[in-house]
Amino acid sequence: MSRHFDVVVIGAGAAGLAAAHALGKADRRVLVLESRERIGGRVHTVHDPQWPMPLELGAEFIHGDAPATRRIARAAGLAVIELPERHALVHGGRWRPIGDQWSRFARLCQKIPVHGPDRPFGAFLASRRGLSPQLRFLARMLVEGYHAAPLDDVSARSLVADASDAEPRHNRQYRLPGGYDGILSWLRSGLDPARVTLRLSTPVRGVKWSRGGVAVQCRPRAASGLHLFHAKAAVVTLPVGVLRAHPDAPGALWFDPPLHAKTRILDLFGEASVQRVVLRFREAFWTEANFVAARAGRNGADPAFLHDANAAFPTWWTSAPVQAPVLTGWAGGPAAQRLEGLSQTSILERALDALGRVLSVRRPALDDALDGTASHDWHSDPWTRGAYTYLKVGGSDAPARLARPLSGTLFFAGESTSSDETGTVSGALASGARAAREILRTFS
Repeated sequence: MSRHFDVVVIGAGAAGLAAAHALGKADRRVLVLESRERIGGRVHTVHDPQWPMPLELGAEFIHGDAPATRRIARAAGLAVIELPERHALVHGGRWRPIGDQWSRFARLCQKIPVHGPDRPFGAFLASRRGLSPQLRFLARMLVEGYHAAPLDDVSARSLVADASDAEPRHNRQYRLPGGYDGILSWLRSGLDPARVTLRLSTPVRGVKWSRGGVAVQCRPRAASGLHLFHAKAAVVTLPVGVLRAHPDAPGALWFDPPLHAKTRILDLFGEASVQRVVLRFREAFWTEANFVAARAGRNGADPAFLHDANAAFPTWWTSAPVQAPVLTGWAGGPAAQRLEGLSQTSILERALDALGRVLSVRRPALDDALDGTASHDWHSDPWTRGAYTYLKVGGSDAPARLARPLSGTLFFAGESTSSDETGTVSGALASGARAAREILRTFS
């Protein structure tokens, strides 16, 4: 089977759908190929009647201004709610408020030199002799947790862009209470079927390319044999872990000729190690006044985020401001790496142990209150091979270099190609629109 299109888009995540949406609006014939049986990529929202709210197993928050995400949310009429920035450190069974952690971290990162040799953030942190122990802990917590990066591997300079504005409004976090998949559903509904063809459950096995043309080989899971599609150009939205994998590895693909121009660039990215466990309880007992008073004091408020650096899952968050008996445990960077290779049952056990420690609740009582669990391992997922990316030392310009087209034929998009929003859905959306503009200029 062989068909011809103007553009083939590889991947129906945020970047791929954004590219296809823009190209279809420009009257281009587009084929979108997706390995999974669903759209969304690392946006994975599950609507299950047993859960009181949409279950997010991938992207969950809108970080700061996130212009590309917000434009779609407005166009789609999606509700966006701000998270309460109530963070607390857990120590000795007590919850101690942290305060405005984002602005404090941003001001620290603004002291990172932007000229001269780059160095690991850990080395920069060690050089700041006058830091308070709390700020030093806060910086480590955010880099290892939020960025899911080891301190001695992540580029210090790459964090400057994230901290370019210490104004609180740029560092606030938001949630889509109807589910993050609303963003992807709006893009999909805007694909004109006369111009854009979307094929799910269709893994790409290889791409043969030369200037002005691509031949994309697929093996649909619902059909026998190989399918071949031809186009003038392709948009590659694959995660770094997949691009870096050996062509014979599960979920990987080959390029002919190989992408030698991108190999060194890919080595400048680290794949964020993340383990997330979502727990549903019969009641949100952690919000009860007596429970909170025993841990935060009589005048203390129940935190939206709890942090315990010594727990297997160092960060936990509630569903606030939505009231639901749901808690999410997050282990990023080194904490997640310590869990690699364990079964999902063992990881759940460690998560419950960690939550018992954070809440000062004995395991039998916690187990008795538990009503449901969910998780997804993005590291072992063959279509992602990592939750998102961070930049290694010397990699500050790696996203821009990875984004550069090859021979006006292969174009690249995805969160790893976003210079200022790496690792985010907004960065992926903007990169897809950028790749579409590049194609339209090339073939105008």
